[in-house]
Amino acid sequence: MRFVRPLRCMLLSLACATAAGCGADKSGITGLGRSPTPNDVQLQSDPGDYIGGGQNYGYTQANTVFAVTANGGHLSFGIQGDQQWSGEFQSPSALTQLQPGDYTNLQRYPFNDPALGGLSWSGEGRGCNTLSGSFTVDSVTYDHGNLTAIDLRFEQHCEGGTAALHGTIHWRSDDTTRPPGPVTPVPVGLWRPAPGSTPSAGSYVYLSSDVGDFIGAGQTYTYTPGNAAIAVTANAGHLSVTVNGVQSWFGDFQAMSTVRQLQPGYYADLRRYPFHNPVKGGLDWVGEGRGCNTLLGWFAIDGDTYTNGNLTALELRFEQRCEGGTPALHGAIHWSG
Repeated sequence: MRFVRPLRCMLLSLACATAAGCGADKSGITGLGRSPTPNDVQLQSDPGDYIGGGQNYGYTQANTVFAVTANGGHLSFGIQGDQQWSGEFQSPSALTQLQPGDYTNLQRYPFNDPALGGLSWSGEGRGCNTLSGSFTVDSVTYDHGNLTAIDLRFEQHCEGGTAALHGTIHWRSDDTTRPPGPVTPVPVGLWRPAPGSTPSAGSYVYLSSDVGDFIGAGQTYTYTPGNAAIAVTANAGHLSVTVNGVQSWFGDFQAMSTVRQLQPGYYADLRRYPFHNPVKGGLDWVGEGRGCNTLLGWFAIDGDTYTNGNLTALELRFEQRCEGGTPALHGAIHWSG
């Protein structure tokens, strides 16, 4: 499936600025009308495409943060979600704003021919050294010179290869879609300490490591103020936990970006903090010289108390699995300041 339509009128030269169908540079509203559907980005990577790894990806504002910047005839589009991507789209130098039309015979931005324009889509530590491709602006809207909506498609080939990365971008500045908060009530069936395995009163940190778990090394640990210094700090939606005893541990728990203060609920599908999807939140438990390169996990806040804006009590459980493995590190934190 190819996203780029046949060349209409754009010769991609200086004449394009006044060619029929390409249109002279305009201010105000241009392009086709579009109903206010939610913002959406789709990536389709052919087998053998280096950038997308042969996978398909879909993003909305319910699971991703979009960063959009338009300056003259240049568009930067950033995605920060479960993956991170960066797209650059440059129109020919004859245009001072993006216009509907097909932009073809493009090379890698910013090393492109200014008269033709350029593009570049990279991310996840991967980028083309050289590329060929095209993009099509189906519609675009400006309000007093500020980009407010765009529908764009692109195709990119790395290093002269046949395999392509295809993408579609539908973006409007007035999309009010927001990600969900934590799941409440906390789902039943999540891990919790076995009855009698934790102290009956007072603050504690309890860790239970499966056989094969790299972080906890398959051991069980219990810390109280009697055998360790336990420090808990909350700042907006972020929680830090430090344990200094016979062993030393450090934990970070980050709520989704829409949560301004930790609240009870289930925080799921989390990646390693601080390299997490900001829309979902993140976590990371490290210590004894051991940490995950990548992880998948969750945490659940069963209860918390704030006094004059300060966290004064917390009941939290978590699960963390390193490097896509099955063995897990589980933890329970019961704390009152």
